[in-house]
Amino acid sequence: MSKIPPVPAYIASLEPYKSGRSIVKGENCIFLDSGECPESLLSEFPPMPDINLYPDPTADLLRDNIADSYGLKRDNVFISSGIDELIEVVIRTFSEPGGTVLSFDPTFPVYKISAISQGRKYVSKKLNSDFGIDEEDACVEASEADIVFVCSPNNPTGTVLDQSVITSIIQSAKGLVVLDEAYGEFAELQGLPTGIKRVKDCQCNILITRTFSKAYAAAGIRLGFGVACKEIIEQLLKFKLLYNVNSLSQSVGIELWKLKGQMEKNVLSLLKGCKQLMNGCKKRGCTISDSVTHFFLLQLPDGYSAKEFYEYLLSDSRI
Repeated sequence: MSKIPPVPAYIASLEPYKSGRSIVKGENCIFLDSGECPESLLSEFPPMPDINLYPDPTADLLRDNIADSYGLKRDNVFISSGIDELIEVVIRTFSEPGGTVLSFDPTFPVYKISAISQGRKYVSKKLNSDFGIDEEDACVEASEADIVFVCSPNNPTGTVLDQSVITSIIQSAKGLVVLDEAYGEFAELQGLPTGIKRVKDCQCNILITRTFSKAYAAAGIRLGFGVACKEIIEQLLKFKLLYNVNSLSQSVGIELWKLKGQMEKNVLSLLKGCKQLMNGCKKRGCTISDSVTHFFLLQLPDGYSAKEFYEYLLSDSRI
């Protein structure tokens, strides 16, 4: 009998990422923990592209639309199949096997999974009790890492990091600093600074990541993008899959990008609903994170089990 081929030890011990839809299947469910939106911004699907033809390998029309809105150029934009793919490409491009990837936990677990699965060392530094970063410690670690992932607004806390701390990390970093702004539109609509301006100011060791999954309510098309200086984008293009974003997703992305006003209304509506839920949880004795997004991290009052409460919510047919 043939044997299953062996895999490296770091793969064998790795736990795969599990989203809400990995755990609970349901067509009629909206997974708030995954940041899914209740409704699509598009009232109808855009014209069907020629699916008998290969898509534009670099999605240039979508790149142009995004670049124009930020006052940048096509060369400053990279289109990916969600932020997940972009994280993979970044690690392959800007670190060697055995290199170091740094981030600050709790945060998006895909940083760790992508780093370890590609044979990199993952260094995790804990956030403070207020979900901030110890600046001095972070700068020391950043000076030794090939890639630093900084998520702000952060997943799963919804909190933003101090811009002066982010600046210090960027200045101290040996390699690339990835500012993950999957929820960047939520911060911008509340007057909070984000990383796009840093690219416009010609900071050349950073990459900003954004997605259509959250503010644009389009998690199903798996579409993300990165914004950086031309030289960073040129290197990323060397490592992406040839046709990484299909024609359908490119078409929908272009139509969605025209709906900035609707996107902003969607975000404000989500923030309003989240605020109501946060206030209700506070009244019931819960401790919550100071979130600027449409989700927050919740700590139950003393005496309550998070595991038992989670299982109760899963089993309650009214929810």
